[in-house]
Amino acid sequence: MKAFILALSLCAAPLLCAQKEQALPEPSAPPFEVGALPLHSGYTVEREDAPDLNFRFVDNLMRLYWLDDEGLIMEPEVSGVTIRFDQNMIRSRTRDYHRLKPLSGDTALGSPYILVPPHLYYVTLVISPPDSDEVESYHFRYMSDMDAVASSVAD
Repeated sequence: MKAFILALSLCAAPLLCAQKEQALPEPSAPPFEVGALPLHSGYTVEREDAPDLNFRFVDNLMRLYWLDDEGLIMEPEVSGVTIRFDQNMIRSRTRDYHRLKPLSGDTALGSPYILVPPHLYYVTLVISPPDSDEVESYHFRYMSDMDAVASSVAD
């Protein structure tokens, strides 16, 4: 009897693992829909008690996506986000302030302002949650190599 249970558990384990792997969708490229698994690109802000944020450039346009615990795209929590670049790091023709807003045909917040490469910035991302008076602020350095696309968020 023990041998039967052991054999059954050994046979069932690969099947359960295969089901878990199939539960996630195939990685996709922008524009993303809710529930899509994005190709890994850009900078991801990991937040403790909230969805992660993925800041990236898509065709030289800024995009900000919200990611759930499994790395899948979800609806943005807010309708607008402020982006500021360190003035010492930007070229003379690049604005240092941007307001990201909802985009048609994509679940990201974004800006129509084209930023030519190389994308090298000190970024301050400011979020004002609608149900709170407090402001969330995140600072990071965006490097040109973050524009590269990898096969999945788990890479």
